[in-house]
This record gives sequence, C-alpha cells and structure tokens, in this order.
Amino acid sequence: MMKKTIILICTALGVLCGCQKAPTGITKDTPKYSGLMSVLYEGENFNQEDIKVQVAFAEDEKTIDIKFLKVKFAPAMPVSLDVTVMEIPAEKNQDGSWTFSGDDITPWALGGPYDTYKANDLHGTLTDSRIEFSLGFFNTKKSENYPTTYSGTK
Repeated sequence: MMKKTIILICTALGVLCGCQKAPTGITKDTPKYSGLMSVLYEGENFNQEDIKVQVAFAEDEKTIDIKFLKVKFAPAMPVSLDVTVMEIPAEKNQDGSWTFSGDDITPWALGGPYDTYKANDLHGTLTDSRIEFSLGFFNTKKSENYPTTYSGTK
C-alpha cells in the first residue's frame, strides 16, 4: 500500500510540476498516428487501443522523436502520461519509407528526462501512413524490462 501511495504522489507531483516541454520538434499540430500499443507486464500483454503517437524528424533527417500521448504502461498506473523518446537514429530507404533503431535512450516524461526507465532495443519502420515499432522500457532501479510494441496508422 505504501509503495502505491508513493507512486501516486510522485506521479501527481510530476504532472503538477511538469510544465517544461520536451526539447523536440513535436507540437500539438504534429500529425498523429493511431493504433494498438501492447506492453508485456507481469507475464501478460496489457493492450491499449486508439493510442496516439506523433513523430518529428530533426532538420537533418538523421534522427526522429516519437511521442506517446496519454499512455499507461501497466493496468494499475494511476494516470496516463505523455512520453517522448528522442533522437532515434533514422535512415531513409529507397522506397521512401524510413527505418529507425536505437538503444539506451532516456525518455522524456513528467517534465524532464525520466532515467528510471531506458528505451532499449528500439527498432521500427515509418511511412506517410503507417508506423510500427518495438522496444523495451527497462526499469533501471528494478532491472526489469517491459517489452512494448506499437502499430498505428494516420
């Protein structure tokens, strides 16, 4: 009970104090993909439908930022969060699609870098109308990994 109370308090404080935006090209007007996100949590898939994701390229188009909008990573999470994984190396393919991959990336959540979790083994593909990727969110304090997949369309 105490652990849940501490998590709730920290989350609430983060939401209240989290006024700072991630340093990214993503804005409220950045187009959104909508789709299914699945997190392997305690041996079972925690699926969420109609999850929105935004993607922005760096000016040099060598990296992308991916922002999850209002997601939960476990059924018991008290609030939904916006989480941004930034500066993911990306490469344009001959067919016009993009592939991207990265490892050991500190996501941005609750108003700043959130180093309790690291995005690892991230890889995916992106077109004008579709995005698919998988990654693990590794809990650095518990040494636990939460495999996550996403598939969405515009």
